[in-house]
Amino acid sequence: MNLLWDVRVSLDLFLGGLGVGAFLVGVILYYVDAKIYEGFVKKSFVIAPLLVIAGLLLLLTELGRPLNVIKTIYAVNPTSFMSIGIFLQSAFAAVALLIAFKALTSGVASLSSKVIYAGAILAGLVGLYHGFLLSGIAKEPWNNAIPVIFFVSSILSGVSLMILLNLESLENLVTRFKLPLIINMVLTLELAAVFAWVYNLALTTASSKHAYDVLISSFSMEFWVLSILLGLIAPLIIFTLVILNKLSLKAVAIPTFSIIVIGSFFLKNLVVYLGQAV
Repeated sequence: MNLLWDVRVSLDLFLGGLGVGAFLVGVILYYVDAKIYEGFVKKSFVIAPLLVIAGLLLLLTELGRPLNVIKTIYAVNPTSFMSIGIFLQSAFAAVALLIAFKALTSGVASLSSKVIYAGAILAGLVGLYHGFLLSGIAKEPWNNAIPVIFFVSSILSGVSLMILLNLESLENLVTRFKLPLIINMVLTLELAAVFAWVYNLALTTASSKHAYDVLISSFSMEFWVLSILLGLIAPLIIFTLVILNKLSLKAVAIPTFSIIVIGSFFLKNLVVYLGQAV
């Protein structure tokens, strides 16, 4: 297989998505009640830029010219998704770092809601960019379903990571937001988007059918087991049992939120490699 990109691009999409999801859940809790959720919000705002920067550095090393990030910030090529994406991620990282510094030094209450709102917009754009980076390239597997799949996956993984890091807030989140129900709704949306993507590959054109055949024959373990069963269906079943009071969320929280994060990486890595394999 002649690969244009290696796992560093997958890790950029995964870590950047984690950062986007972590930041956005922090924004939601900040606007709901910054005082009650101060610890959760602070962790979200501190971790988010670190994850995005880590992904961005991996992407730049993969491209072979890491120092070009400085040039990319002031010389954006509007016809290049890669250039737009590096600019967006750099802009989000800068704003998120400013918010993190303020949260650490002066507390969450001192943060400007306008700056946080601007950060949320940038986070949303970065989350969408991750999918558009691939869908902007003429490859059958990288079709218009990818931005939706990647964005929802980023939200799921980022929220799951932050819950793992704030297990002391779990009971409050369950009581106030009916957490298992909301997560199951998002998991169902992601499953629907993924199966719409596969259906489109299987039935649309001869070249998309070839991509479907490669997916099933060469990536079946990554797709069916690691991405679908482990990352989506297993947590969906577990949260359903929690909703039916058959399981305690506290007892299954760590493995369940962990497999959502792991499944997100395998799904994005699979899509990146499948597009290069056809």
